[in-house]
Amino acid sequence: MKHKYLLLILPAVLLCLQACKKDPPNINTTITVVGKWQMTKHDLKLVKDGVQIGETIRTSYTKYDFTQYFSDGTGVQSAQRAKDAPSLNTFQYTLKNNVITQYVTGGAGVEETITKLTETEFAIHYESQIPDPSSSGKFNTEVDDYYFTRASL
Repeated sequence: MKHKYLLLILPAVLLCLQACKKDPPNINTTITVVGKWQMTKHDLKLVKDGVQIGETIRTSYTKYDFTQYFSDGTGVQSAQRAKDAPSLNTFQYTLKNNVITQYVTGGAGVEETITKLTETEFAIHYESQIPDPSSSGKFNTEVDDYYFTRASL
């Protein structure tokens, strides 16, 4: 009888001891676009009547080719234009779900879809209509995919 009683008590004691363990620390895993992102690749495709007719992939970038997002909804884009002389442009942005909209002073917002966002990688997709140079009044679709890695400050 003592053994049956002990077998009933032992699981209850073990359950209580298990419940007394400390919880793991609460780690904030929120990933955000805020920060400096170094451009690593730009894949540009040209589509006419639903058929891809061209593609250009650029992977050669300098330390001046970056986008930086600040927590107040503003940002800076930098691009290498001349030897060691970057071109800087400021913008405002909004973020809703996986769409980031960038606003340049005096211009309409440009909506880009975030296709990847991790602690170290960021990618956006953008499509626009551009005039077809061979057919007046017709448009082709330009598809831009931009890839970034988080830059250390």
